[in-house]
Amino acid sequence: MFVPRPHLCDVLKREQRRLQLLCAPAGYGKTALLREYLRDVAAPGRVVWLSLGGQAQTLESLGSMLTDALGWVATDPSPSQASQLLQLTASPCRSWLACDESLTGNKSSADLSLRLVFDDLPSQMPTDLNHWFDQLLSLDNPQLQVLVTCRQRPEWNLPKLMLRGDLLELDTSQLALRPDEFESLLNRLAPNACTASRETLWHQTAGWCAGVRLLPTALLGPYLERELLSRLSEEQCEVLFGLAHLSKASAVLCEQLWEEQQGARVFKSLLDAQAFLVPIDHQPGWFRLLPAVAQSLQQRLSGAPLNRLRLRACQLLSVLGQVDDAVEQALSADQPEVAANYMERLWLSWILSERHLDRFMDWRERIEPQLLQSSSRLIYLCAKALLFSGRLDEAEECLQRLGHFLPPPDPHRSQRLLANWQALYGTLQALRGHAEQARLHCHAALRYLTPQDWLSVLLCHCTLARIAMNTGELNEAQVLLEHSLELARRQGSREAEVLVNTDRVRLMLLQGQLGLAQSLLRMELAQLTGNRTQPYPLLGRLMFLQGELLLQQGHLEEARQVVQDGLLQVRDCCAPFVLNAYLLLSEMASRNDEVEQAHLLLHEAERRMHWGKIDRACYQRPIALQKARNLSQEFEADSDKPPVAHVSGVPDYQDGLTPREVSVLKLLAEGMSVREVGHRLFISVNTVKTHAKNINVKLGACRRTQAINSAKAMGILA
Repeated sequence: MFVPRPHLCDVLKREQRRLQLLCAPAGYGKTALLREYLRDVAAPGRVVWLSLGGQAQTLESLGSMLTDALGWVATDPSPSQASQLLQLTASPCRSWLACDESLTGNKSSADLSLRLVFDDLPSQMPTDLNHWFDQLLSLDNPQLQVLVTCRQRPEWNLPKLMLRGDLLELDTSQLALRPDEFESLLNRLAPNACTASRETLWHQTAGWCAGVRLLPTALLGPYLERELLSRLSEEQCEVLFGLAHLSKASAVLCEQLWEEQQGARVFKSLLDAQAFLVPIDHQPGWFRLLPAVAQSLQQRLSGAPLNRLRLRACQLLSVLGQVDDAVEQALSADQPEVAANYMERLWLSWILSERHLDRFMDWRERIEPQLLQSSSRLIYLCAKALLFSGRLDEAEECLQRLGHFLPPPDPHRSQRLLANWQALYGTLQALRGHAEQARLHCHAALRYLTPQDWLSVLLCHCTLARIAMNTGELNEAQVLLEHSLELARRQGSREAEVLVNTDRVRLMLLQGQLGLAQSLLRMELAQLTGNRTQPYPLLGRLMFLQGELLLQQGHLEEARQVVQDGLLQVRDCCAPFVLNAYLLLSEMASRNDEVEQAHLLLHEAERRMHWGKIDRACYQRPIALQKARNLSQEFEADSDKPPVAHVSGVPDYQDGLTPREVSVLKLLAEGMSVREVGHRLFISVNTVKTHAKNINVKLGACRRTQAINSAKAMGILA
């Protein structure tokens, strides 16, 4: 099934270089792309296509094939024939004329351009043949172009061609299907595939066209046998079967795992052979086997040999600083005690990165509770992971177990342990909406936390800043977040810096600084996006915030696309912030009068929170408020119905007004304008409007007067 690649064809048309090289593993559509390009190209001239099939070639055999393809007849096939071919292609005026007595043919000289296509070039070629290609690519003939598809970069003088501007190279990252192309192909292959199965297939194949087609069938194994394994040596296959069970690999790791086979050399040869080893984002020197390929090859190694490999890999990965992968290998080898031991060595900030929170929660399900309760550090890690996952009751139970380790022999260490406990407990209370208790615990923790406890300090500052933003104390929030940002930067924690800047964006919005908020968010998105190939929840979190800003500006469709793209980044993530995506999408559906869709999205949000075992305190109020907003918009959209003071059902979802909202409402009830209220409270006009909107939602009102009357009836206003 052909997948059109117009954007790549445009690149080939635009970049007319002497050598156009398409280098990638089997199944990335290299041949199909060249056929599509040559079929659509408008330039005149002749195309000569040689299908080499990856088979070994000599200078004589290739010269003979090229002679036949050109339609010339050689009287004496020999190396001199290849040299004569070079002479004939060296000058445009002789390209189609057989001027040598050993070559005859009947060619027209009307069209002088020539495209030579060498499809599926063999991985290894003799020195004289490589030299011949270097000569061919150096010919002084502007109307000669060479197009090559291969699975391994040829040993030609490619740097020289690049410096001269004569090389265009497309590799695996460029030849992989884009998400829209993947969806187009899947719509033809499996139009009824659900979203979850589509996301899984995308993750496993990463745009590998053959994998998309073959993975759901029983044909992927035979395909890899023919297209990959048959071209590898026995030692290459042995290493590759081991790599299928490792989440990552490097030359150093392979050298230790396969000492007798000179593992580093074999690993490099697999990279050169395009054996589906893809680089890992932001980890130079580390690679992973494409999941679809790894899954297909895992059955080639099992039993005791596999367990020995896992345990050896576990030790080496730990030494190389890849502690999380060491934990994974220990669990796969059915050694939970070893896994728990390695978990203690994780940096406390590790949970902030990539998909580590999900990974940790998965380990927690696979390790016996008594092992996870064997040390204060493990309990602290578990409590933090549960807290960040929104599982508040379990986090509190975990924190209570820390009391079993108090007091340690060292009073100073006891004090630090208690302070770290209070930092987490204060955050827990804040998430439950108990602001005063949260303040007390965070301030108490900050008195005794040391520079080594920077993450707990950061947690306290951010918690206090969010409380300050909720109560309208924006100057205090700004100071706290500035301290947090400086701390994150001093520690070199990019993830912590991004999380702090997320709160700073929200603060800027409350301060009415929309331009600054947009600028900061764009900067973070640009730095975080890069060329990532794996889902990244932190990026998804930023995309949800971007969607919120776009929605506030009325760009509904753009906001919808950004939020949906963000959901692809969080995938199966179980953190509470995922709720924001569904609330935003429900708001957009409501504004478009898609009442049923708005309701279904909130139902899906609640389902996902239940699935993640997230505490009701993290999602019940936001979902209730969104339901109230949706209902309010339904009534406002119905012009036949008069405005009502209270929407049916809203009282069940009412939430108490914050002190700042009560202050705003009192001044509005006195007849002040929005600008006068802002001047009196030293806040911006936009902040007053935001408070007024929240007041209306909480009181189920459509207008200011209705909100005031409702507040009087409820006793909020005298």
